[in-house]
Amino acid sequence: MKSPKTYALSAMALAVSTLLAACGGSSDDDGPTTPELPARQVTGYVLDRDLSDATACLDLNDNRACDADEPKAMTANGAFSITTTAANDAIVLVQATAQSRTSEGAVVAPYTLTAPLGRHAVITPFTTLLQSEIDSGRSANVLQAEETLLSFLVGTAGQVGGIQLYDNYQPAAGTEATVAQQKMLSLGQLLTRGFAEASASAGADSRAALNAYSAVAPGSLQQLLYQIPATLTPAQRESLFLATRDSLVPTAKTLASIAKAKAATAAQPIEGAWIKTDGATRELYLFAGDGSFVHQVIETPVGANYAFDNGLAYRYGRYSLAGGTLTLELLEAANARGPAAGAHSVAIAQDAMTLNGASLTRVASAGNPLVGAWVRPMGLSRPEYLVVFADGRYVHGTFYYQNDRQTGTATALETAKSVGLQVGSYAVNAADAKVIDFGETTIDFNGNLSVPGNPGAASVQADGSLSLAGLRLVKLGSTLGAQAVAGFTEATRSRIWSGRYFSRTLSGTGASAVVEYLYVKGPGDIQSFTNVPVLSTEACPVQAAPFANIDPSDGVLKQFVIGTGTAASATYAQRRMAYGTPASFVALTPVARPTNAAARCAVPF
Repeated sequence: MKSPKTYALSAMALAVSTLLAACGGSSDDDGPTTPELPARQVTGYVLDRDLSDATACLDLNDNRACDADEPKAMTANGAFSITTTAANDAIVLVQATAQSRTSEGAVVAPYTLTAPLGRHAVITPFTTLLQSEIDSGRSANVLQAEETLLSFLVGTAGQVGGIQLYDNYQPAAGTEATVAQQKMLSLGQLLTRGFAEASASAGADSRAALNAYSAVAPGSLQQLLYQIPATLTPAQRESLFLATRDSLVPTAKTLASIAKAKAATAAQPIEGAWIKTDGATRELYLFAGDGSFVHQVIETPVGANYAFDNGLAYRYGRYSLAGGTLTLELLEAANARGPAAGAHSVAIAQDAMTLNGASLTRVASAGNPLVGAWVRPMGLSRPEYLVVFADGRYVHGTFYYQNDRQTGTATALETAKSVGLQVGSYAVNAADAKVIDFGETTIDFNGNLSVPGNPGAASVQADGSLSLAGLRLVKLGSTLGAQAVAGFTEATRSRIWSGRYFSRTLSGTGASAVVEYLYVKGPGDIQSFTNVPVLSTEACPVQAAPFANIDPSDGVLKQFVIGTGTAASATYAQRRMAYGTPASFVALTPVARPTNAAARCAVPF
C-alpha cells in the first residue's frame, strides 16, 4: 500500500504533467490545433476499510456520476489508477455499490466519495464533505469550505489535535494509531454510513445526493467526535450511528425544504418578521421561505413568571399556509409561551396579520429597505436571524451552538455566546449610507443576565445582502430571502438532544443516593435507568422513560434552562433539561457519558 506521502507526490506529479501538457502545442498553415495528449495516470487512495470493486472515475461532465464514456478504473484495497487522455482535469469520484467490498464484508448500500480538484491523493468522507459544501452553495470555493469544515473539527479538547483535512488517518507501518487517528477513522465510517442513507433519501439525482451529504453532517462533527471512544467495533459503530442518525442524515422534509427554497422565484406574503404585543410582552414570529418558522419572546415584564423566555427560549419548526389556515409543526418547544402545533386561523393583509384573533404587525418600512428580517442563507449548520426595526433598534438571535457537547462543563457564558438574544441600537453611517454601525449590544437570556458586546458594522452589498464580519445575511421578502434555507430543521433538534445523557437524584445523598439516568438515543427513543450496576454482569435497572419524544408531540413540554433561577444574583452554572409544565418542571442535569458499565445499559460499549 502506498504511503500518504507517496499519494501527495502523485497528486503533485499530476499537476505538473497537466501544466506541461498545457504548455505544449503546434501550428500549421491552417492555424493552431490542439495536439493529442499522451495517456497519463490519475492515482489515489480511498480511505474506507480497503474498499475494493468500487468505480473511480473522472467526472468530466460535472454531473457527480461515473458515466460510461468517462475515464475510470476499479479500486483494489483502496487504491486506484485511472488512465486518461482527457485535456481537462475533473473531480475524482468513487462510487461504491452493492458489489463493492470492504475489509468488513460487502457494502450494505451505495454511496459516493469524492475530492475537490487536485486534492484527490487521499479521498475520504472529509474531502467529500468539502466538495458537498461547494456543490450545495454553502461555501463559495475550496478555501472557504476548508475553513468551514475545520471549524467544525477543532476545539474538541485536543482529541483530534494536529489533524488535517487531507490526511490519511491510518498509522504508518509498524506504529500504533494515535487516539486522534482512531477517532477520525471511526468518524469517517459513521459519515460513510450516513452518506449511503442520504443518497437513498435524495433519489436518483447524483448531484442532489452529493449536496445532501452536508445538509446535516458538518455541524455535528464535534459532537460525534466527543462520543466516539478510542476504538469501535462494527457493532458498536452501528449502535452509535443509530443513536446519532438524525445528526448525519437529512430527513425527507429537510431535503424538501431545501428544494422548495432553491426553486423559489418570489417571496410569499407571510415571509418576514412579525411582532405580537401583549401589554409589556413582545413576541417575534419569523417565517422563512423554506417553510421554517421561529417564535421568540424578545421583551417581558419584570418579574413575569415566564421571564426565562426572554432570549434563551424559543420555538421553531415548519409551517404551511393554505387559504386562511396556518399549520405549524413544532420541532422544538423551549419556552412557556408560543404557538401550539396544529392548525391556526390566519388572515394577512400586506403588513397586518390576524393569528387566532390576535393582531401581528410586519416589521417593514417603505422608506427604509434595511428594516425587516434578515437570515443566514444556507444556515443549516447555524441558524441566525437579524430583525432591524425602524426606530433604530435591532434583535439578533441564534439558537444553539452546533458543536456544544451538552456536558456539565458548559458554562453560562459559553451558552450566552451561543443561544442568547442580542438586542441593541444601530445607525446608518453618516459618511456612507451603505454602512450600518451597530452600537452596544445586550445579550439577554434567561430573563436577567446581560453580557455587553459590540457587533461592529455591516455593509449592504450590490445584491442586496448584508455583510458582517464572517456572516452574510439575506432579507426575507426578497428573491434571495425566498431562496434561503434558514436552518430551523430536524438537524437542530438532533444536535441539541440526540446521543446525550442527563441525570437527577431521586433520593438520598452521597454513596446512598438513588440516581436516575436518562439517555436520549434518538428523537423518539428515550431510555431511562437508575443507579449504575456495580458489576457489568448485573442486569440493567431499566425503567419507564418520563416522556416518549424529544419534540413536544407527546404534550410534555421540554426545554433548556440555565442555572437554578431567574434572579440577577442567581448562579448560572450550566444548561439543564426541564420537562413537564411551567408550573411544575422536573429538571435533569447534563452529564458526560457514564462509565462503560453504565453506558452498556444504553449502548453496547
